[in-house]
Amino acid sequence: MNFHGIPILLGFFLLWVVLDRSATELGSTMGEGGWIVCALVIITGVAIEVFVFKRTLRGAVIGIGLRPGRRNVVAWAAAGSAAMLLYYPAFSLVTGTPVTLRPDWLALLPGLFLQAGIAEEVVFRGFLFHHLRGAWPFWRAATLSAIPFVAVHLLLLFATQDFAVALASVLLSLILLFPLSWLFEVSRGSILAPAIVHFAVHASIKIVEVPLGSLPTLAIGWIAVSALMPWLYFRLRPSIGA
Repeated sequence: MNFHGIPILLGFFLLWVVLDRSATELGSTMGEGGWIVCALVIITGVAIEVFVFKRTLRGAVIGIGLRPGRRNVVAWAAAGSAAMLLYYPAFSLVTGTPVTLRPDWLALLPGLFLQAGIAEEVVFRGFLFHHLRGAWPFWRAATLSAIPFVAVHLLLLFATQDFAVALASVLLSLILLFPLSWLFEVSRGSILAPAIVHFAVHASIKIVEVPLGSLPTLAIGWIAVSALMPWLYFRLRPSIGA
């Protein structure tokens, strides 16, 4: 497959702008407008595939990762995410700090999953990594996808957050990029499994509540768990090579 570098970068940039600006304009920090954000990202992604990469409509939908995942991979993603979430009761047990859920947590979950899970995975795995993978072996494609991935996170996070928080968030995003790409790979191009993990990592910390003074400690521990646990997914299949 030919490597269309400029169209890929421009398509990725457009998708990221749609994701970021729609979430900002809707005030969807907790997934309140996740349905709309996700719909706009999918429509944009399909349009790019159809008009730029000349896919059929069906091929465009499949091309951005909207296809059923392999059931065993999805099951592993769900089980691993559930295991990671045990961190919160463990933190409460060890530190004696009460960890509770926001009163509206259940209502927020669908929007958070669509925005932090599906929409972001369409952008980063379904579009960016998928196109790079068409030209490069897995590790090289994943590494190349890290460049624009980190660039947009740097622009957003350092403009809106404290330096230390932004740096930790960027590092976590970079570390997660490889196992999430691997889940996409072994799912044969479905974003469902990586979306589940992405959702668990980024959404769960938003719906838990602890005393304000305990929040930094909770967050640091969660970042460590989120950075380490997903790498176990590389055990799903023997290495596919460099």
